[in-house]
Amino acid sequence: MEGTESPLFLLPMMNQLESRIREVLGEILNESDTYLVDLRMQPGRVEIFADRDPHITIEDCARISRALERKLDTEFPFSQQYTLEVSSPGMDQPLKVLRQFRKNIGRNVDVILFSGTKKTGTLLYADQEKIVIEEKITGQKQTDSVQSHIPFVQIKSTQLVFSFKF
Repeated sequence: MEGTESPLFLLPMMNQLESRIREVLGEILNESDTYLVDLRMQPGRVEIFADRDPHITIEDCARISRALERKLDTEFPFSQQYTLEVSSPGMDQPLKVLRQFRKNIGRNVDVILFSGTKKTGTLLYADQEKIVIEEKITGQKQTDSVQSHIPFVQIKSTQLVFSFKF
């Protein structure tokens, strides 16, 4: 197929671009106490998910987008080659970075382990090595609470659980 580039051909260039984006983002995000949650690269498209405490605003996302595009456009025609999207991770996205876990202490989570086991409980604690959740165990006559210490190396994903009871 003449005139089309193989996706494998693009990988080294995309890896270099991703590395440069992460570097520039680090500078931009540190200025406003914002942090990177995820960066997704596809041919012709860059998606950045960022957050801050207590929350990120649309204005924050627009500012990050403008600053990143301005910086990358000075190095090469970034905005002509890529669509850039900057947004918050959204409530339906799994927690990925320690700061997100700490931000959501006290909220209910579903934790899926690499073993396939699912644990549901209230997030009590998070550090660089593990999280602690409080699970409710219902017996025949009573409900007990059990704290589970879960190392990050065992966690496949952690999702916030929302209850819409009125």
